[in-house]
Amino acid sequence: MARNFIQSDALALLSMRPGTSITVVSPNPDDRAVVLEAGATWVPYFHPRRWPGDGDPLWAGGVLRWFRYLRYLAGLALHMSLTYRFNTRCGFRGFAARLRQSWQQRKTYLREGLPMSRLFGFPWPRSRCLYELMYRLYYAKWQCFGPVDSLLDELRPDLVIMSMVQTHMVTPYAVAAVRKGVPIFGINGSWDQPTTKGPLCPGLRRIAVQNEIVRDELVLHHGIAPEHITIIGWLQMDTFVRGIIPDRDAVCRRLGMSPGQRYVLFAANAPRLGLHEPEVFRDLIARRHAGALPADVVLVCRCHPQDRDWQRRWGWALGVEGVIVEPPDLGPLEHLASVVRHASVVLASAGSINLDAVALDTPTIGMAWEDERLPYWDRPARAYELEHLAELRTSRGMMFARNLDELVSCCSSYLTDSSVDAYGREELRQRYLSRLDGKAAARLVAEVEAVLS
Repeated sequence: MARNFIQSDALALLSMRPGTSITVVSPNPDDRAVVLEAGATWVPYFHPRRWPGDGDPLWAGGVLRWFRYLRYLAGLALHMSLTYRFNTRCGFRGFAARLRQSWQQRKTYLREGLPMSRLFGFPWPRSRCLYELMYRLYYAKWQCFGPVDSLLDELRPDLVIMSMVQTHMVTPYAVAAVRKGVPIFGINGSWDQPTTKGPLCPGLRRIAVQNEIVRDELVLHHGIAPEHITIIGWLQMDTFVRGIIPDRDAVCRRLGMSPGQRYVLFAANAPRLGLHEPEVFRDLIARRHAGALPADVVLVCRCHPQDRDWQRRWGWALGVEGVIVEPPDLGPLEHLASVVRHASVVLASAGSINLDAVALDTPTIGMAWEDERLPYWDRPARAYELEHLAELRTSRGMMFARNLDELVSCCSSYLTDSSVDAYGREELRQRYLSRLDGKAAARLVAEVEAVLS
């Protein structure tokens, strides 16, 4: 979400606003150069374990950091309990499906702060009174942290723009803004968040969302008044429709292919969602070498930008004939747009990159893998039980593969005729990618200006 805000026109347009000073807070130090180039200031996200002491003696600074960290972890546990109760009370099918997975599978989600244990619902997970009490406690003063308060005291902002408004890491900023009377403008981080990430933080004056589906979910499940929600579209997709995507020859040169070759893009997921993918890719390579795919087709694996373990997971494919591996890259959005636009087919497991392909009218396949070696609820296909994916699974416009035979068959269909499902892709654009006109950032800035005025 930080990349989408910084690398779309949003930051640049806000920076052009007369008399406006902008400070960007993000977790990635690589954002600093882009932010400074836009004329704004960059500050790292607060995390109690990594934050330096406030001029205290060395031993006192260490004790203070550990105290903050324990308080932060206690808050994280409470947030996970809130999320569990919120999702349970709303009756989200995807959440219930995840709770039925094996402990080995759920441990991965727990490490990322998702409440995949029924202990977080003890006692009375459906009790509204207990939920509201825990919500007030979680967003009380004890989740304040000195460095965050000091930052807002120093900046004295007129507005806090906050993405990921349902995650624990933004809580100190939300609490500080509410206590200091600073309005919060929210940006819904991703299309899944209203049905997976728990309650919204307090203090939201307005919230910008991607489409009507997300707006309706915020109204139904979170009680946000429709007039406080604005549909702006998808920030990262502004790049897709502005005519600045590098041409196919440039993409082929970057990938090390000849211009006459076609490629199938295997868009790898983050490790916790794509444990099965290296094996699938290995089997797909074997099928290509056996002649199941045309000889001019190259398989390109795009590692997920947040896959820090990519060399162990994908390094074996480096140098394999007919295969290209792109290391993780949070580079310009034009890079992502070009590699998706010029692919013959895009393969992905339950990811938003399928929608990126739809936006660019590139045929795409969802890998809803039914690995019968795994317990039923652990199979990758169960990801399509999640609310934001369940409807997509039954929509026209893209194919879904449950096994390797179906994957090869779907690839062959699209490689033979790229117009297959073209009408369905248009329907998906209307349903999921409304206002796909390259002006999402401009609409976001207009809403920000309206709040400031």
